[in-house]
Amino acid sequence: MSAPQGAIMTTVMVEPARVVSLLSSMYLCKPSGTAIEKWKMVLAGDTSLFLWDMKEALKEIDTESKKGLEDILWDYTQLFIGPYKLPCPPWESVYTSAKRLMMQEAHDEVQNFYNEAGLAMNTPGIMPDHIGAELNFLALLLQDAGVEPEKGQNFHALAKRFLEEHLRGWILKFTGDMENAADTFFYRALARVTRNFIMFLMDN
Repeated sequence: MSAPQGAIMTTVMVEPARVVSLLSSMYLCKPSGTAIEKWKMVLAGDTSLFLWDMKEALKEIDTESKKGLEDILWDYTQLFIGPYKLPCPPWESVYTSAKRLMMQEAHDEVQNFYNEAGLAMNTPGIMPDHIGAELNFLALLLQDAGVEPEKGQNFHALAKRFLEEHLRGWILKFTGDMENAADTFFYRALARVTRNFIMFLMDN
């Protein structure tokens, strides 16, 4: 579904930290009825072009439908968890290492970025180079850059470095694989929105 005429004029009003934080939660959280309703509330009233597909996808999900919730949970599972071979592994290391393995150079390099910013992972079982963790880190940098004047320039510079040195290297291939493999409109939309918004941030 395409965005309505005139929606492009609202893209200048987008809040990068809020958008990236929302995307992060969609990768880190299983799509339960509670999570989906929360995402709907966050997007209520939002008119930015970047999030149009996401809003439309969420509208189509009936959280009162057992089958609907089972279908979207299965899509999340087969994309990011298993038990079968993952079509779009959510770890940077898999996309940037020669043998497509977890816990390679990218894993350590991303952890070094977290250390440099004085941040620590507090989600058990989530690797530092998981797409949800990387987006959460970027959201925190963008948020702090706007609220801490003394540290703002440093956080902004760190965010730009992180985009260039990490997300740029795998976001296009990852989201392309995800969009091709997803069974549901929601996860196809999440792939497109993630790709488009990260590319927007790189250019601005």
